[in-house]
Amino acid sequence: MLSVAAGVVGCQSGGDPVAPVAPITWRDVRIESPREVDRPPYRFSSDDARFLDEVQHGAFNYLWDEGSPTKPGHATGMVPDRTSPSPVSVAGVGFQLSAICVGVERGWITRDQGRERAELILRSLTRETANRKYGMFYHFVDPQTGGQPGKAYEHVVSTIDSGLLFAGVLTASQYFGGEVRRMGDALFADADWHTFICPPGTKDPDSVGFISLGWKPTSMDDPTGAGELLPYAWVDTGDEHKLVTFLAVCAPEAEHRVDPALYYRLRRALGTHAGKPLVWFPWSGALFVTFFAHCWLDYAGMGLDDPSRLGVENRVRVDWWENSRRTALMHRDKAIANPNGLAGFGADGWGLTASDVSKGYAVPGLFPEPMVMEGAVPRQDFAVVPKPVTDNWGDGTLAPYGAGSAIMFLPAEAMAAMRHYREVPGVWSDPATGGYGFQDAFNVGKGWVGKDCLAIDQGPLILAIENARTGFVWKTFAAHPAVRAGMNRLGLRTRK
Repeated sequence: MLSVAAGVVGCQSGGDPVAPVAPITWRDVRIESPREVDRPPYRFSSDDARFLDEVQHGAFNYLWDEGSPTKPGHATGMVPDRTSPSPVSVAGVGFQLSAICVGVERGWITRDQGRERAELILRSLTRETANRKYGMFYHFVDPQTGGQPGKAYEHVVSTIDSGLLFAGVLTASQYFGGEVRRMGDALFADADWHTFICPPGTKDPDSVGFISLGWKPTSMDDPTGAGELLPYAWVDTGDEHKLVTFLAVCAPEAEHRVDPALYYRLRRALGTHAGKPLVWFPWSGALFVTFFAHCWLDYAGMGLDDPSRLGVENRVRVDWWENSRRTALMHRDKAIANPNGLAGFGADGWGLTASDVSKGYAVPGLFPEPMVMEGAVPRQDFAVVPKPVTDNWGDGTLAPYGAGSAIMFLPAEAMAAMRHYREVPGVWSDPATGGYGFQDAFNVGKGWVGKDCLAIDQGPLILAIENARTGFVWKTFAAHPAVRAGMNRLGLRTRK
């Protein structure tokens, strides 16, 4: 095997471009773990287990209490997007439904309480038909009715937010059965993923044949009437792309399903860090694009994939768990190097990701050095990085769920980061007295702590920790018949 560092091209963390040297071929690279690397579930000490109980319980308190139907204006049982008054993000509801199952397993609520809340959520989503198009849901819905909210960040039917919702729906369906399964499976079966394939003539030619980011109505006066697909699609192998395409392969209705080969056709742009190759997402270096899908998909148990099995060539074979482990290590290494001298960054302060910041919301991120692949052709192989990249450190804000969710890949380093974050003044509120654990984000340099918790940040934290401890969410999701069928279509193996 050649040295992967020989194929580097791109920008060194804000420095000058590096000239391409000695391009390599797809067959030169496999992304897989050394045998000695430990995989989850992990064994934690009793002290660490108590700490993880606290972190999970805090995240659960938010997802359970803020979605309580006893709160005025929250009759649907769905958790709002954030602590401050806000509509419901259906992505947050996907995390909420899965977290309800964890809450039952951990003994924080009874099974009947969890089932009743899940039934209420699914009944609310089912009853209000103006919240979806072609079976896919609008990003935001009203917490009282489940219909269109008066105000929202965007009024778009979103395939990724629907995908995150459906991942939680399938988890709850498998866990509770009964009415939860009947309603949940019906909603998933109604989702027409195939209709969201970008057709020829789409504004972005790279998106043709891939699943659009969403659909937008001509007028919100008729949210389920005329409209059009967004002209951009999920074409890479970030976690959002993989989850959306995986679920589209799992669709129980054949006419709603996409060709399994589409999952393997997603672009696998290669980079390198610390002498090791990794697949990366050129449009965002936020850490969440490395772990969202892992909240449900047990990539740690799948091992090395093989796109050529479905006739897809020029794709590096990847163990996606190992790929995420390398990406998390890169984030930590760069935080230790801390080239901008940002306060709070270091061995226990890392994991740049999307979060609140003092002036609103931001999506910073870090990148590997891009690699050149011999014979790579854009719009054919999707192997050419479409733009130069530079590390984006944002304003120096850290979100605890970033490093915390990386516990699925780097348990010791994630534990150390979360213990460190808990000691930052104002960041932690005690779950034993109803607190929600970590606030969404903080900035040591600015002396700022976010006032809110967010569903799409607390959600992955509780699920990632549970998978690192027991693999419960992975096992439950993988047991659903639609997921098993999708895995078979893709030729992927599940853990015994």
